[in-house]
Amino acid sequence: MPSTTKEATASYIELSGQAYSLFVDALAATNQRRLDYTKSVWEILSRPYASAAPEAAVRENFERASQIAGLTVSELKSSGEQARELTESVISHAAKVQETYVHTARGVVNTGISNVNYAKDATSQQFDDLSKRLDEIQTRIATPVSSTN
Repeated sequence: MPSTTKEATASYIELSGQAYSLFVDALAATNQRRLDYTKSVWEILSRPYASAAPEAAVRENFERASQIAGLTVSELKSSGEQARELTESVISHAAKVQETYVHTARGVVNTGISNVNYAKDATSQQFDDLSKRLDEIQTRIATPVSSTN
């Protein structure tokens, strides 16, 4: 985990890059899958009919509809699986971000405590120095000055 502000910033930048890659990859996969689905549907619909007979055309239309329904079910299943994977990845990434945030916050609090302790020690030292000076002044005032007459 990062121990300094510079390391924490680098960690956040790295996490941002990972999140960007995660979403770009998911978007690219979704677009590729949809293009493949559309291409497959187009190929099914654009095939020439084998026969001009009405009963053959009806049978072939039902067959094509069945193929498109199968493709659609497969596409929906694939889409759901990709959504699940993306959700798991986002949750995992969010846990990393949260862990980095907690560690960074802990570092900020520790730095604040260290600063307060330093200020307390410096103030205490200044107070001790002032007390010594006041004691010296009081000692000088209390001791009689010998006169030279």
